[in-house]
Amino acid sequence: MPLPTLPPQIELDAETRKGVIGGLKLVMTRFQERQLLDPAINYQALISDPDLLQSFIWLFVDHRDLCDDIVQGKNGEPVRDEDTLLICKVTLNQIQQLLVRTCARKMFEHEKSLQTVTETVTRKALFGLIKKTEQVETQRLGHDPVEERKLRELLQYVAFAWQLPLLSAYRQHLTLPQMVELGDGILALRSPDNIAKVGRFDAQVLRKTKTTSGPDFPDILAHQPNAIGGVAAWSRDMYEFYRKLLGDKAWTFFARETKFFNSVAALDKTAAKVYGDVLCFIAADNLDELQRLNLDKTEVMVTSLRGALGDRLPLVISQPAFAKDILRKIVDNLLHMNQEKDVLMTSFALTMRSMEGTIMDWLTKLNESQETA
Repeated sequence: MPLPTLPPQIELDAETRKGVIGGLKLVMTRFQERQLLDPAINYQALISDPDLLQSFIWLFVDHRDLCDDIVQGKNGEPVRDEDTLLICKVTLNQIQQLLVRTCARKMFEHEKSLQTVTETVTRKALFGLIKKTEQVETQRLGHDPVEERKLRELLQYVAFAWQLPLLSAYRQHLTLPQMVELGDGILALRSPDNIAKVGRFDAQVLRKTKTTSGPDFPDILAHQPNAIGGVAAWSRDMYEFYRKLLGDKAWTFFARETKFFNSVAALDKTAAKVYGDVLCFIAADNLDELQRLNLDKTEVMVTSLRGALGDRLPLVISQPAFAKDILRKIVDNLLHMNQEKDVLMTSFALTMRSMEGTIMDWLTKLNESQETA
């Protein structure tokens, strides 16, 4: 997954900053005159509220033609893209980045708490003739230094309006070590929910996952952060094997529970290929039952189940109770069959098709019992 390209970070001199802020205020006034923006909103309110700032940026994108006399390129022409250098010597992308970073600073710095600081105090004694200097600890209301370090790290990777609703989640769910390990992978996190999921894994796990998955790391963050723990549990060789075997379904596989991986660890690569994407949804209890079969009979069983149940296979085989209630008897039956593989494949496929109704009736009753429990 290609990550968004961050605009070059800039530090504005006083004159340029004045020009940028002046232009923004003129744009705000223009929108307020057209009743597109609440007249009560001023510049400080705009850059202090992530939702309000995002709405303003989208508003400009939709109505930039109303500001052609304000937002102009170096030659005075209207601007229709975000990378053209403006009269104020920056691009719209860089202005967006500055606004988002400013809003992030205000969010992180809004709350203050009592901080313990060490101060040097000079005390006088004997009518002020003798001075004594000592270090004392005191408490002052100030910014949390840990939060300040998190902010400095985060500011490297915030630049886009779509990140504004995520600022609170970045702060709430990610620690400084996690941010360091994520790096520009932060740009792959597009929802508060995904940020929260990533936040459940400590920095060491993130490092192991990033090392193991290599260029796939942003895809994992974007599509299935719960897979982080699973990827970290496997060697790079086995990760690459399952990634190639399962394609994009691999994220579902790696997001599964530890108990399931304990069962999968007993499979060699040949057996894993027989199961294929069944490994993405089969319950560990059912996999343990099937591992009683040799490789040929495993292929017969998996093929027959697919043929009999089709798209309903995940609904059935994901149920742990299927192992004890039905599958164990089927496996026992297959264990005692001695036909050649081709013959067995045909006969057992017919057997499974004849059981389709029984299996689906069982599933219906199981679901009903779970609903009333």
